[in-house]
Amino acid sequence: MKKSLLKKLPVLIFSILLFIIFYDSNDRILENKLNSNNELLKKYQEFKNKGIEKDISFPKALIESVIDTAKTYIGTLNKIGGISHDSIDASGLIHISLKKNGITEFPRIAQEMARYGKIITEIEDLEKGDLVFYFDTYKTERLVTSVGIYLGDNKFISSTSKKGVSIDQIDNPSFKDNYWINHFFYGTRIFE
Repeated sequence: MKKSLLKKLPVLIFSILLFIIFYDSNDRILENKLNSNNELLKKYQEFKNKGIEKDISFPKALIESVIDTAKTYIGTLNKIGGISHDSIDASGLIHISLKKNGITEFPRIAQEMARYGKIITEIEDLEKGDLVFYFDTYKTERLVTSVGIYLGDNKFISSTSKKGVSIDQIDNPSFKDNYWINHFFYGTRIFE
């Protein structure tokens, strides 16, 4: 029994080291996105201390239906706290699109949503149905301030103060010097 355990020990140690290196590198990537802004870094530490990458998994078969539901809100005016076809905010759009497809156990606020699912730090690694999170899009005590659903081909659907619910490109250079890229924090994969 001891010999078997001793043979497995190097594999276990290597696995733990890989996990630490991967987790640490994700952490550094996210900190770098905050551009050494002490206020944002403090918000990130507070956010991270309350937990991230919490386990959650919804059926991949729901992705199209959730996206179709979100698209029915295109043109709806943005209003903080809104959750109807009259007015809706970014996290409300995600919340209601999930809820109308039977997913009722998911947070309502973008920052709380960002705690769930596998973190994807690079835009090119996003897949259709991933949630995309943005930081510092308006002044608040929260770090994560907006959310959308990634549609593929560098596009996402969200609700913004200027356009209401619309589809935009993450790397849209004609929109305020690549606003979305400069505020992209990470994506999460909640559909498996």
